[in-house]
Amino acid sequence: MADWLLRLLSLSAGGALAILLLLAIKRLAGLRYAAKWRCLAWLLLCLRLGVTLTLSMSPIVPAAPIRVEVPADAVIYRPVAPQTERTPAAPQPPQNAPVQEERDTMERASLRHPVKLSEALFVLWALGAAGVLGWAVIGHIRFSRYLRRWGTPIAERRVWDVLNDWKAALGLRTAPRLLTCPGLDTPMLAGIFRPRLLLPSEPMDDTRLRHALLHELTHYKRHDIAFKALVLWVCALHWFNPAVWLMRRTVERDLELACDDAALRVLPEDERAAYGNTVLQAATGKKGVVSDA
Repeated sequence: MADWLLRLLSLSAGGALAILLLLAIKRLAGLRYAAKWRCLAWLLLCLRLGVTLTLSMSPIVPAAPIRVEVPADAVIYRPVAPQTERTPAAPQPPQNAPVQEERDTMERASLRHPVKLSEALFVLWALGAAGVLGWAVIGHIRFSRYLRRWGTPIAERRVWDVLNDWKAALGLRTAPRLLTCPGLDTPMLAGIFRPRLLLPSEPMDDTRLRHALLHELTHYKRHDIAFKALVLWVCALHWFNPAVWLMRRTVERDLELACDDAALRVLPEDERAAYGNTVLQAATGKKGVVSDA
C-alpha cells in the first residue's frame, strides 16, 4: 500500500510538471499550436495519468519458492555417534511455540500501532476519489431522471432533414437520439453509451439549427464525451493535485475550439462567419443573432 501511494504521488508530480509545460507551450505558441494537437497531447497525458496507474493497482504475486522433493526410498548417510552414557533429554518446546510467539508479538505491535500512516493516507485518498466520482454519478443520475420525465423525441421533419444532411457530410453511420428538453438554453450532447442530442424547447431559426446540429454532431464524431469522462477519472485519481483541475478546465476549452475548427472545415466559406455568430450567441446565452457590426 505504501509503495502504491508513492507511485501515485510520483506520477501526480510528474503529471503536474507536464501540465505546466503544455500550458506554457500553449501560451508561447499561440495560434501556431492548433487546438486538435493540444487535445491529442492532453489525451496522451490523461492516458498516462489514469490508465497506467489503474493497471499498476493489481497486486504483485511473489514467486513461489523452489522446493526439491527427496525421494522416499533415498538413503541418507548419517554418522553414528559413539555410544556414551545416556543423559535424560531436556524437555522440547512444542513445535508451534515459535508461531505462537510470533502471533503474540504481532498482536502486541498492532495494539501499540493500531493504524499505520500509509493506511490512513490511503483511506483519505479513497474518500476523496469516491467523493469526486460520487458527485459526478449523482449528477448524471439526476439529469437522466430529468430527461426521462421531460425529454420529448423530436418528430419535426425540418430538424431531421438538417440532421441527416450533416450526418452524411461528416461521414457518420449512426447519429445520437434527438430530443427536446425544457430548461436548456443551448443544444448539448449527453451520454457516453447512449448519446442523446438535446435541443431547447424553444424553436430555433434555420441558421442556428444548422450550426447547432453541426457543432454537436462534430462532438459526437470526435468522441469528446468519452474524452471528458477520462479527464474526470484522472481528476478523481489525482484529486489532491491542483494542476489536474486546471488541466480539466483547459481541456474543455480546447475541445470546444477543436470542435469549431473541425466544423468550419465542413462549412462553405460564405457560411463560416454566420457560424461564428452562432457560437458567440451560444457562449453569451443570447437568443438573438449577433450582429456583424
